[in-house]
Amino acid sequence: PHFAPHLGRAARVMDEDEAIDTLAAILNLEHDRARCRELLERTGFDLQSAVDRGLSGDDAAADVGLRQRRRPNTSHGGTSARRDAPRARPTSGSGRVRRSGGGSNPVSFVAALGFGIVKAAVKLSVGIVDAALRVVLPSGVYSRFSRPLLLLAASFDSSSALPRGEGGAESRAREFSEWFSEMFHDGDTSRGVHFVQLSHREALAFAQRETKLLFVYLHAPAHHESELFCAQVLADPTMTAYVNQNFVAWGGNVRDGDAFSLSAGLKPTGYPCVAILDSVSGGSGSASLVMSCEGFIDVDVLISACEEALAGQNASLDDARARHAEVDASRRLREEQDAAFAESLARDAARARELDAQREAEEAERRRVEEERRAVEEETKKAEEAERQRVEEIEARRASKASKLRDEPADGADGVSKLAVRLPDGSRAERRFHSTDTIADVYDFVDTLEELDEVSYSLVTNFPRRTFARSERVSLVDAGVHPNGAMFVQTESS
Repeated sequence: PHFAPHLGRAARVMDEDEAIDTLAAILNLEHDRARCRELLERTGFDLQSAVDRGLSGDDAAADVGLRQRRRPNTSHGGTSARRDAPRARPTSGSGRVRRSGGGSNPVSFVAALGFGIVKAAVKLSVGIVDAALRVVLPSGVYSRFSRPLLLLAASFDSSSALPRGEGGAESRAREFSEWFSEMFHDGDTSRGVHFVQLSHREALAFAQRETKLLFVYLHAPAHHESELFCAQVLADPTMTAYVNQNFVAWGGNVRDGDAFSLSAGLKPTGYPCVAILDSVSGGSGSASLVMSCEGFIDVDVLISACEEALAGQNASLDDARARHAEVDASRRLREEQDAAFAESLARDAARARELDAQREAEEAERRRVEEERRAVEEETKKAEEAERQRVEEIEARRASKASKLRDEPADGADGVSKLAVRLPDGSRAERRFHSTDTIADVYDFVDTLEELDEVSYSLVTNFPRRTFARSERVSLVDAGVHPNGAMFVQTESS
């Protein structure tokens, strides 16, 4: 079944004229629609709250049905409106401020039920029962039933816009932050209270690191004043700026495990609930409750309560900040010393690398010079060996050919050819040959010449130019050098 634990949401489905007509019918004020509009405007068109104010006759009160708190003294410098408003009281020890009852009239729920949620008419909402208990029970007895009753309502209420996704404490905190931004700031995450998206324990640790108090908001969707409190107080620009500047903020839906466990520790007797927790003064792993406000209060009253809480914790916060500053200074000094030492090590390492590189370069140059020297020596040895072999070959060839060379024919004899041979050094050698001798005989003669210092060469005639190979068996007559002729020695270098 679809329960209706808070008529504020049901009334929002009506337009303004319907809400005025409904309120006029309930309060019998059909003749005074202006007063009905005034009541609705004061409550943000929350029909339930407007009915409460009209039936109680206290339409000028700022917080109908909420526990009264002691008024702040004028030393805080607040405005007269703030001085006249009821104020949250910081808790200390066992003196927790409890809700004083009075105000909300369950009859108004029954009257408004038919206009907003007809399908739940057969059942009274848990929100109505909560309002009724506030009226009929003493505050001490009411506090025993209020929290279980609201949790029971939360287990059945499916009308809240809060998401119910899967995940751990961080994902639930993120869902609440996104829901709050979507509901009251049109999804603009840059506006509104900056709720940290952490578990409440991690939020306490974060607040300790930031040396700030933790501003906690516990949201009970089943309570008819919760969303009105969000819209008119927490979403107020002044409240938003104040919380973001002075606190680390954390919020959660009491349906979720993390916020439920925190509410079990705080034990609020009513909702909406705002608490200030101190995780800075007590050291690591501990937190203390500085102040709690339970029920609807306006912006000025909540800011005054927070200011008083801050004033009471300023000394411990200043001490913690001084300790943190000292720790930070020591840490920075160590970091600077470590950085300087690391830089010195880096310079030494760089210098060592430079020296190693220099030594390696010098060693490489020494090896290169040595290799070049050895290569030159080897080339020299090879050249000397080749020259020695060449000379030996020439000398051996000269001796061999001299022993085989035919005797030179007499000058003037028949069939004698006179041949002049020009050598590469420009010298000339002349000899007489038989006309029947061949070019090979001329090669044998040239091989015996001391002036020739070549192993390989060719014999060439100029006119006509013709090169004769050593293996040719051409006679001097056929070669065209009989009875007189000239040839020159052509080497590879010439």
